[in-house]
Amino acid sequence: MNTAPRRDERILVIDDQSLAQGFLRFALEQLGYQNIFLAERANVALNLCRDNQFDLIICAHNQQQGKDGFQLYEEIKAKGLQQLSCGIIFISAETDPSLVHSVIELQPDEFLAKPFVIKDLQQRIERVLRRKQQLREVYQALDAKDDQKALAAIDQQLADAQQHKLFPLLLRLKGDVLLHQADYRTAETFFSAMLNIQPFSWARMGLVRCHLAAGKEQQAFSELEVLLGRSESRLFALDLLAELEFKQQHYQQAQQHILEAAELAPRNMFRQQKLLQLSRLNHDYENQYRAARDMVKYARYSMYEQPDLYLTLARASIDYALSVEDEEQSSRLNRQATVSLTTVQRQYTNGANQALASQQQVLQARLLYLQDHKEKAQALLSALEPLQKIESVEGALDRAKALHEVGLSQASAELFAQISRHCQQQLADPLFNAYLQQEQQERLAMRLGPRELNNNAVTLYKHGNWQEAFEAFKLAFTVMPKNAGIALNLWQTLLTSPRPLCAPSTKQSLLQLCQQLIEHSTLKPEQQERYSQLKQKYLSQHA
Repeated sequence: MNTAPRRDERILVIDDQSLAQGFLRFALEQLGYQNIFLAERANVALNLCRDNQFDLIICAHNQQQGKDGFQLYEEIKAKGLQQLSCGIIFISAETDPSLVHSVIELQPDEFLAKPFVIKDLQQRIERVLRRKQQLREVYQALDAKDDQKALAAIDQQLADAQQHKLFPLLLRLKGDVLLHQADYRTAETFFSAMLNIQPFSWARMGLVRCHLAAGKEQQAFSELEVLLGRSESRLFALDLLAELEFKQQHYQQAQQHILEAAELAPRNMFRQQKLLQLSRLNHDYENQYRAARDMVKYARYSMYEQPDLYLTLARASIDYALSVEDEEQSSRLNRQATVSLTTVQRQYTNGANQALASQQQVLQARLLYLQDHKEKAQALLSALEPLQKIESVEGALDRAKALHEVGLSQASAELFAQISRHCQQQLADPLFNAYLQQEQQERLAMRLGPRELNNNAVTLYKHGNWQEAFEAFKLAFTVMPKNAGIALNLWQTLLTSPRPLCAPSTKQSLLQLCQQLIEHSTLKPEQQERYSQLKQKYLSQHA
């Protein structure tokens, strides 16, 4: 017989496994809870959250169909379907660190690993509900976006010594409100005072925000170095370090930081988008492709799934394929781009979206170019209507790149200029702006597409046009810095030229960059033989 006192809290249980759902319901009833709602599917849970206000949501990650628990919780939180006074307990049989870090970023009240016993669940539920009830007035003010009322409620709680167990959380909430008010001077004083009491990571993170708002980048760097060494603040530190490095135009360092963060918590779509942008800014087509692929993977069934993600993967596949020499790898990337386009056509094309249709046509042209059907690609692009209005900057940029690749340089330059004007008016993302400017400058410097650039340089080299060959190889190496074949050609040109082609310091730097890439790459037999002969001769000259 159940002798637990009856409880009125409204609890939503989300789990598509009937046995797990039955166990949770039984456990809750044994603990005295009466108002229990069950959802076996994500869409049912979302509808319940739209129509009801719950005191607690118990969300299982391992869903068999559609959205998983992470995607569901992310959508509930992003769309504000529940108030802050609603507790969240996230349950998962999967405890892979990448999932755990991703979930923790969403800040559930508790994370409970399966299997567990009723006593574990009871402790978590009672702890969450008690905390939410005690801080209800604070959360109501925060939900109403009334910062002054929230601060007053927090200070009132802090003045009550009986609430001492809640002081760390209350102080953290106070810091969040001060940051939300953009009262950075008061916030900096507050966070500094907190750090004098105890080295709270949240206080140091708040202090970093204050330093950045005040333009104190060096102080921010110093604090981030400390946060980087703590597991609970490492993601925050990596994200902020990437931002700071980007502002200082240290693009390689920025990419490395965001890459580390994405490896820790890969489900964050905004972080993956930043990784993609930084990767292509660094001509790192492999990581650009991987970021695009991961975005499609983790967006599947989520609120982020949309045609643009598949188009982005197709573009990244083509960009990567154009930069590699391995025919098998190029063929795989070709197939990936085709699959992505087929997905768009099957799931999203209804004949009414002309902008989407034209973007697909551009990608078809780029695939033709990739397959050495340059004239067909040119004809397909020439048949497109001019862009009167830019609805997708990524789509427009892809068209500008495609026009340049097939030799329609004037049309490409005009479209680049149109995109630049549009981005200036729309105040586009700084990362995209940096990439746009780089692409525009590099395409203007290249009379040929990236695929022909190296081949043309080889012809110049064979005819003894040393300087022109060097400039062409150097430009090709700039836009394809991970292509070992191009690196070998540039290295050979620098070594064998009968006259200086650049300043000695530049020559030495290029030789080292090229050799480092060659040594860490798999060359074709002909390339390996050529490299060995050149290396032997080069080393004997400097012995």
